[in-house]
Amino acid sequence: MFFSNRLRERYCRGKTFVRKDAGVVAIIYALALVPVFGMLGLSIDVGRDYYVHSVITGAADAAAIAGAKAGGSTANMTQQATAIFNANIPKDFIGTLSGPSVQLSGNGQVITVTATATIDTTFMQILGKQSISATATSQAQIQVQGAEVVLALDNTGSMAGAPMSGEIAAAQSLVNILYGGTGTSGGTDTVTGLYVGVVPYSTTVNINMAGFTPSNWLTTAGKAQVQNTNLYPNIASNSRSVGGNWMGCIEARTPITSIPSSSVASYGYTSYPNGTDSTDATPSAFPFTPYLYPSTMVHEYVFGEPLNRGTTKTSNNASGTPPWGKNGNTRGDNDWRLDGRVPNNSGLRFGDNYALAGGDGNLGVGPNLGCPIPMLPLTASQTTVQNTISDMKATFRGGTMINVGLAAAWWMVSPNWTGLWPSPTPSTEPLAYGKTMKVIVLMTDGQNTWYDWPTGVPGQPDTSHNYAKDADYTGYGRLAEGRSGTTNPNQTINVLNNSMANMCTTLKNNGITIYTIIFNHDGSASSSDTQALFRNCASDSSKYFLSVTNADLLAAFQNIGQSISSLRLTWPGTP
Repeated sequence: MFFSNRLRERYCRGKTFVRKDAGVVAIIYALALVPVFGMLGLSIDVGRDYYVHSVITGAADAAAIAGAKAGGSTANMTQQATAIFNANIPKDFIGTLSGPSVQLSGNGQVITVTATATIDTTFMQILGKQSISATATSQAQIQVQGAEVVLALDNTGSMAGAPMSGEIAAAQSLVNILYGGTGTSGGTDTVTGLYVGVVPYSTTVNINMAGFTPSNWLTTAGKAQVQNTNLYPNIASNSRSVGGNWMGCIEARTPITSIPSSSVASYGYTSYPNGTDSTDATPSAFPFTPYLYPSTMVHEYVFGEPLNRGTTKTSNNASGTPPWGKNGNTRGDNDWRLDGRVPNNSGLRFGDNYALAGGDGNLGVGPNLGCPIPMLPLTASQTTVQNTISDMKATFRGGTMINVGLAAAWWMVSPNWTGLWPSPTPSTEPLAYGKTMKVIVLMTDGQNTWYDWPTGVPGQPDTSHNYAKDADYTGYGRLAEGRSGTTNPNQTINVLNNSMANMCTTLKNNGITIYTIIFNHDGSASSSDTQALFRNCASDSSKYFLSVTNADLLAAFQNIGQSISSLRLTWPGTP
């Protein structure tokens, strides 16, 4: 009896325990269902999100490619990309779209398409997640046209110091932008189809390009002249002097009318057809005469006549009168002996075109006085272009002849010159008009000016002769020779301006895009005529820039770099 009662008691206790435990299990089971359904909902909603993401990714990819292929303006690429994106979205798409957003990179060469789609969740709402979003971003390289870009940059004496530093920095920034950089760094060393040239100019340009024998482009007489030690003393260059050998600068191809036509050849010159200095005539058709600034101590000066270069005289004694500098009381404007010596206590420095020895750059003398650094023909490498620009130096004496720089820039993009330029320019460059975009960027800090050094004759110091009506030697010889088309200093600006204006018209008629920049840092370019000349030379008003400070100049060059990059997307081809 006792045993049965104990057994019944334990049974009852066990039954009560089971009843109580059943409630706990039900609670645990119910709680377990929450994450189970959450995971189930997550798998469903994630799958829906994956579907949405794959749809908008495919649409963004197609849109970026379509926009890049479309090219043209930003608005055109945006329109095309948006249309293709929308066409790739199903009508029964389950997501709510935001976008697409279409953006171009700073250099205008990469298009980015971004879109976001949002969907309402189903089972994930159990976990408090009401919606989820998917974002897709796609990029494509824009199909950019090739371009031939030439920078014609003022290297005259007025650019010395901070202005030259500003010009170098600004031009380098433009070039960096062309090669896909930010304007200060980045980019690539080459861009398919892009070639850039540099023309440093004063009153002349320098054809002594790397890997080239510049005398190949000279007249027969000119080739003999650069070997004549009476004209170009055999004095080597060094860190303080450009020496006495011919540096490579050339004279404008003009008629010689100041001496009898029968004497032109014996004097060592060629009389070119009128206007040849403002054309793209090749050196094959019209070879160049080498630039020579005669010695006012040794070489004969006859007012109104060019130097007789037919002489082979080697004496340090003056070959004519007046013998300025050595025996006269008045200093000449280029006093140097054939051995490179200058008058005692004169302060002059032989072969110092660029103020290499410091001080006043106008105190340099020598046969190359006024000759800038060599041009760089069309080149694919950003590094080569940047190095050439960084080597630029303010070149003293003679003045500023902007038309000379513009003419040389024309040669670089003219198909008449195809195959004539040395390496690294490809033999197929420059291309024919209409086959690639052609751009000239023309910059100056002043106006077309024939300078007369006030300390030496011929020119201002002379009061007893008509020599006062003359001026420095330039790419057009002496003013009194009339090679520019006038002997009147008051008419010089008009003559040079007309030459430049005529070239601007011809270049634009050939489909060449022209940007012009006036850097009025010292007020010398305040003339309304000069500003009108540059404004009218530019392809349109948006391509003309008037800068006053280095910061203005930098902004102008950067603006041009961005503009050229954009034009390479919209260039229509044959003009």
